[in-house]
Amino acid sequence: MKTQKIMKTSLLLFMVSFLCLCITLVVTNISYGGIRGAPEGEPLVRVGDRAPLETDDLKKAHGDGKAILLMFGNPDHCRYCEKVWFNIMDIGSRYEQDVAVIGKRHRAAEFWAAESEDEALGKRYGVIGEPWLFIIDKEGIVRYVFRGFAGLPEIESQLLAVIKK
Repeated sequence: MKTQKIMKTSLLLFMVSFLCLCITLVVTNISYGGIRGAPEGEPLVRVGDRAPLETDDLKKAHGDGKAILLMFGNPDHCRYCEKVWFNIMDIGSRYEQDVAVIGKRHRAAEFWAAESEDEALGKRYGVIGEPWLFIIDKEGIVRYVFRGFAGLPEIESQLLAVIKK
């Protein structure tokens, strides 16, 4: 009888501990960008809009007459960002005469810290979460937006449609 009571108490403690652990994991993964890192909503800059080319690297790429692959994300902390980054770097190396690959570090969460130039640009584009990839043509017009993971064939196909115009 006493053994049964100890077993029931132990099981109850285990279940409560497990529930607390689950709640902690869910709560700590919720951020400004929804579930940690997941892109959400629609960007402020959309297909057909003139892209805000406000940073030196974007201005230079545009001035050089190149299309731009602009990624917002954090490849060091986001596995999807890392995959997209390697995809666009691969594509960029094959089409370097026609395209500039530009990455902007973007956080999915708001922090009490000074805002970087990259984060300010991310707000201007209206991106929440990561990764986001904008394909911008030589005239500075957004021609395609990938929200979340984008595979190499899909990116390359959309880019080729832009640079062959």
